[in-house]
Amino acid sequence: MQWGGSFDRFFAVNAKRYGTPFSANFPSYGKVVCFASSRAAKQLLTASPHDVHAGEAYEILRQSAGSSSLLLLDEDEHLRMRKLLMPPLHGERLQVWREFVEMRTLQEIEAWPLREPLKLRPAMQRITLDVIMRIVFGIRDLRRAQELRGLLPVLFDVGLGQGAGYVYPWARLDLGPRSPWGRFRRKRDRIDALLAAEIAQRRREFAAVGFAEAEQGSREDVLSMLLVAEHDDGSRLTDAELRDHLVTMLVAGHETTATSLAWAFERLLRNSEILQRLEDDLTAGSTTYLDAVIKETMRIRPVVAQIGRVLKREMTIDGWSIPAETMVMLPMSLIHSDPVLYPEPEEFRPERYLGDEELGSYVWLPFGGGVRRCIGASLALMEMRVVITTILRHLRLTPDRPQAEWPRAHGITLVPSRGGKVIATERLTRNLGERRGAVPA
Repeated sequence: MQWGGSFDRFFAVNAKRYGTPFSANFPSYGKVVCFASSRAAKQLLTASPHDVHAGEAYEILRQSAGSSSLLLLDEDEHLRMRKLLMPPLHGERLQVWREFVEMRTLQEIEAWPLREPLKLRPAMQRITLDVIMRIVFGIRDLRRAQELRGLLPVLFDVGLGQGAGYVYPWARLDLGPRSPWGRFRRKRDRIDALLAAEIAQRRREFAAVGFAEAEQGSREDVLSMLLVAEHDDGSRLTDAELRDHLVTMLVAGHETTATSLAWAFERLLRNSEILQRLEDDLTAGSTTYLDAVIKETMRIRPVVAQIGRVLKREMTIDGWSIPAETMVMLPMSLIHSDPVLYPEPEEFRPERYLGDEELGSYVWLPFGGGVRRCIGASLALMEMRVVITTILRHLRLTPDRPQAEWPRAHGITLVPSRGGKVIATERLTRNLGERRGAVPA
């Protein structure tokens, strides 16, 4: 019950009470052991994918993401799909997406009212969702895309009424469209129908030109790439497999980035000296301090509370012998607030990442690590650089009140308690060392 109410508080309270590691018994997972050291993080995240399973740890996501989701796959199947999905999110393709991110950000902020409170998190979600939809689908049926935008939040905005259904089969009671699970199921089914229509349309297009020719131009969007991909036996992905991969990228590819952007402004606007230094650095044409601001934001306000793994053999972690089939969690907020690693951890201090002294590996975990490091990390960082710079160049913002916003559990993420409320006080064009259309990537 503690964890369901506020998982970051659950970790903090029990670590203070019992020290770390500590264990807890969960009805859905059995005994869960929580470690909060960078040593444990390194051991767990660099372990062989045959020895630790992440997919089993994220079983709760099956009802939204589907059984073929990259998040739920383990071992060789995960590595194969990971290799397939990475190309459009890295390298030269990022330059194309960078220009779209800036254009979409400008379009968004032009509609913001002046001198009225505005919630940044929903605004950032609109930007990042359009970006990931462009990457996943390319330019396609706009009406279908618009409907998907409105429906996708149901897959991660998990309310108390439907939360039990993610864990227990008996709680998946469809008592009609007004019941929590009935409402979720109907929206999920509609999402599936829209994706099925998109997949069918693309299959017809590919059949018309031939798969061999289609494969030559299949690097423009993720769906096209997946349609020409083959299993080891030569078979292609089924519609169900395609659906799960598309949903995973659409949801995971925008929700966390949007929330991190909201947190970045929430912290910057309440630390005027840091904001001024950032603007000065950007004016000089540098993105060094911007990168430090982004890293510090993701340290002090991690969007995902923990990393989980299920051990497939008995392992010794940080000196403790842990039996096979035990769920092990790494509470990110505890590791990120270790005063040995981060002096005065509650202070927002981007300068931590500017010194010559290395912090060490596996002390900063927003993207995980090892063979399961987030495949969208490069895309997420690029989006944050572009969106922050574009907004600072065109708007002067102030927080709606001086008091800080605090993390609030929202589905599986930690979001600003009031949505990242700001007030745009003035429209302007600042020369932050970049011409229009050339934001730092």
